[in-house]
Amino acid sequence: MTPDDSGGGVKFGNISGGIHGSNIAGRDIISSTASAGQSSEDKPPTVDELKELLAQIQQELAKVTAQKEALQQISSMAPLTAQAAEVGIQEAASKVEGEVNAEQAESVQKSLTEATDILSKILDGAKTVAEKAGEVGSAVKPIAETLAPLVEKLALAGLWVGRLWLG
Repeated sequence: MTPDDSGGGVKFGNISGGIHGSNIAGRDIISSTASAGQSSEDKPPTVDELKELLAQIQQELAKVTAQKEALQQISSMAPLTAQAAEVGIQEAASKVEGEVNAEQAESVQKSLTEATDILSKILDGAKTVAEKAGEVGSAVKPIAETLAPLVEKLALAGLWVGRLWLG
């Protein structure tokens, strides 16, 4: 893991991005792994566990993208960029349905990394808006609370792809 030169991200091998304003560390990944069906810290993830994690991510993100008005309060582009992340995750999930070669795994990893980056930026904006008093702040707070663990799960999914097919 090395600091990303762009300012706030990190780089794991060929995965880079940021989880701005989030406290993600090894203990968080182990915790997220356990909550996603992983029973042992030393046991590598399985393809079925990755599929399950991606399904959870898709369900949670669908709830976020359905809140178009609240996303609009974060940024005029937030609803569209959240939808772009959703499409990227759907494509990644469809690619892991069959046999996956290294080229496909890199494509899946890239899609997940891009989605993580997009949602991290929306999360940053949501946190900023949620800090404001009033109706707008309280309307956006649930999105920030949903996006924080979602971004961590996405980062975890990208790491799992690397462990399954690129490691």
